[in-house]
Amino acid sequence: MKKIIPTQYERFQKINQRLQAWGGKPVSKLELMNYCGAKERTLKEDIAMMRELYQAPIKYDYKIKGFYYSQPFDLEMRVHLTKSELAALDAAVQTLRQFSHLEPFKELNSAVTKLDQAVKYRFQRPKEENNYLQFEYVPVIPGGELIAPLLDVMRGRQWVTFKHRKFEANVSNTYHLFPYLIKEHRNRWYVVGWEKTRQHIRAFGLERIEESSLTAFENADEVPVFDSKAYFEKALGIAIYDQEPVEEVILSFTPFQANYFKTQPFFPYHPENVICDNSIEFRVKLHLIINKEIVYELARLGAEVRVVSPAKLIQQVCQYHQAALERYQ
Repeated sequence: MKKIIPTQYERFQKINQRLQAWGGKPVSKLELMNYCGAKERTLKEDIAMMRELYQAPIKYDYKIKGFYYSQPFDLEMRVHLTKSELAALDAAVQTLRQFSHLEPFKELNSAVTKLDQAVKYRFQRPKEENNYLQFEYVPVIPGGELIAPLLDVMRGRQWVTFKHRKFEANVSNTYHLFPYLIKEHRNRWYVVGWEKTRQHIRAFGLERIEESSLTAFENADEVPVFDSKAYFEKALGIAIYDQEPVEEVILSFTPFQANYFKTQPFFPYHPENVICDNSIEFRVKLHLIINKEIVYELARLGAEVRVVSPAKLIQQVCQYHQAALERYQ
């Protein structure tokens, strides 16, 4: 008969049960090894892991050569998760890992690793399951090395000067900025702040800032209060708008595409904004600033969506499609 080898978490449970049963008195290494079906080295590794993952108060008695709980503890009183919750947490941990190389998140590295280990010990996903569950690749976002120094500037409520070159420009320009926040959009990092020369809010792509030119400095100038949530809820993307009006946009989706939009809308809407939802179309009303981002998003959906109004957005989307068609003629 094939010998059944307990998983690490099963050994954790056995160690916990034995130490609890002895009520704070030391349990010899030999007894724990026999009870868990583990060698001495494995037992020591398990106990070290229990201390690290669960902060288990396990002490060693050199006289008895055994382990004990120095205070009341129960492994089963840690967080209980269902298998589906563990699977969701596993997916979340893998997503976090893709950002762990960035400087501000490096302190999370150990926490992410602990979560990853804890989920694996509880979930015990078979190796072959990796063939069934794959995550979308998130590329290393350029400009990430500037996040940490910019965050320091923002915490100190300082100004910063830097050289920035637009993609369409041949030379860099120097800017003086009071940074409000760092924002990620479409796998690019941007710093948003009050620009001293032009006296309004601007956004700069971090990958286009010369790292060596970044310098913090003090400035007594007053800057407007900035509400990022209110500011960016008006439009898609990262572009900055001063006096652009919020407009009513009515879109008509095919029933098929409507399923995707309802479950993951590219712009938020309320149930009362739904004009019709039947076997012919899904028509919805959005309130936002019309910009290039909304044109790009609608163009991406092609024939699956039609702009009902306003006329200027219809014209912009038609011009975009026409320009694309001309490139193939």
